[in-house]
This record gives sequence, structure tokens and C-alpha cells, in this order.
Amino acid sequence: MNRTPITRVPPTDAVVLDCDGTLVDTQTHWDRACAAVCARHGVALDDVDRLALIGLHLTELGRALGRLVGRPAEHAALARQVGQLVADSLAEGVSAMPGAAEFVARLSTSRPLAVVSNSPRGAVLQHLEHVGLADAFELVLGSDDVERPKPAPDLYRAACERLRVTPGRAVAVEDSAIGVRSARAAGLYVVAVAPSPGAALTGDALCTTLADPDLLRSLTGRHAARTPVVDGHPWARPGTSGPEPGRIRMPVS
Repeated sequence: MNRTPITRVPPTDAVVLDCDGTLVDTQTHWDRACAAVCARHGVALDDVDRLALIGLHLTELGRALGRLVGRPAEHAALARQVGQLVADSLAEGVSAMPGAAEFVARLSTSRPLAVVSNSPRGAVLQHLEHVGLADAFELVLGSDDVERPKPAPDLYRAACERLRVTPGRAVAVEDSAIGVRSARAAGLYVVAVAPSPGAALTGDALCTTLADPDLLRSLTGRHAARTPVVDGHPWARPGTSGPEPGRIRMPVS
């Protein structure tokens, strides 16, 4: 992926980020699990196919693996196998992606941040809690919060609606082609962050890490003023007694 200078980020009222592979280093666990399942069926997972799997909802991931190993009728079982391998691997712990902590800390003081993921919300919250980032987000949505996961635009549309921001004044940060398609379909400006040199992403701006100084500089300099705190809630409208609907982190169900 060639890096495109980040110079034209529009005025931004909110930033909506993917989780797996963007904020938290869970993608390596998924990559290893997919490779292991393919190997069980005598198939070596190459980089082209590996990149095509990134960001898929588990159901669609099972279908894709079924096609790769020549067992399309067994897609549900393949999905379960991958899910179990990932769960076992993640039990050892996860770490934040390079630059994620500083990126979130810098931006959370100036505008609302949200997370939208093709993983279940409970798992996303668990990962964010583990790396110490959960409290920075006004909203966390997972695949179980919408009818259609990425690449459909539902998650990004839901996030913008709950944050009460216009999609055209929100920035999405994604690490997969699936996520980029979702955010673009919802009308957000898309920053694609892909550390892998083989990733062919086509965001409005491209970089290889959240630690990119141009990314931070462009976003911290283009935002609306943060709403004053009202009754202890920074996103409450003046004259109200609590946060606006959707501007609180959703609880684990």
C-alpha cells in the first residue's frame, strides 16, 4: 500500500474507528486461526486470500473458508473452528496497536469517538478494557447491534445517528477493505490504516500506523468545539439533565 499524504481531512465532528487490527492487535490471532483451519484441509493460506478475509463477519468468514478449502457445505463448522481457535488464543491477552493509545488520548479531548466492529459488542468491550481504551469512547457498537454487519453501511450509519453527527462530518478509521467499503457507503471520510505492505486499500487517505504524525495533526486541527459539560455529561444539550441518546457507551449484554 502506498502512503497518501493526509492533507485534506474535512472539518470533523466525530471519529469512528474499527477495533480489530485498528485499535487492538487481534488480527494476528484471526490470521493464525484461519491459516490453521485451512491447513487442516491441506490448503496453504497465501497473503492474497488472507487479506481478503480481514474484516469479515464470522458467518461470512466461514463461507469464505469453505470456498477456499473446497467444503462450502461445512461453512458453519469452519466458522466455529476459527472462532474457538481465536478465543483460545485471545485468552492469553491482547495488546493495543502501535500509536492507538496516543491517538485516542489526543482526540478524545476534542470530539466524540466511537468504535464499530464486526465482532460482537461484548468481545469488543472486553478487548478495549484489556488495553485500557474503553473509557475514551462515547459509543461502542458490534455486529450484534445491527441487522447487517460490514461491508453494509449499517454500523457506521448507526454510530453517526447515535452520536447525532452528519456522516459527511465524521471520519472513519479502518484497516480492511470490508471496513472501508462500509464507511464509504455510509458517507464518511475514510482513513485507511494498513501496516501490511500487501494491503490494497483505497481510503480517502492512507497511512501505515495510527502513530503517523500527519494523521494526528490533520485530525486535531480540524474539529468542531466540544460541547460544554452539563450536569456531568459532556455531550448533554444545554438545559437537559443527561446525555443525548446514544452518546454513552452501551453496556455489555
